[in-house]
Amino acid sequence: MARHPEIYASPEWRKVRQFVIRRANGLCEQCLREGRTEAGKEVDHIIELTDTNKHDWNIAYNPDNLQFLCSMCHNIKHGRCSGLHRFMNPV
Repeated sequence: MARHPEIYASPEWRKVRQFVIRRANGLCEQCLREGRTEAGKEVDHIIELTDTNKHDWNIAYNPDNLQFLCSMCHNIKHGRCSGLHRFMNPV
């Protein structure tokens, strides 16, 4: 979120963020596609927001370019997690 504060602090972002969360019924959309049910946490840009495209409404604010993800799916998408946790059974 800190990379583009002018977007994430705007009233338009807050409005579309709430819309995306409601649309997903508060659930991680990637988990649902994979047959799991997890609470979502992060509204994610499908096409990543960059300095070049951040002023393009269709990238920054279009609900069709946004998805609601749990922290794990968000981290996996951005290469911050290997995803191996999904193969482990809880003790």
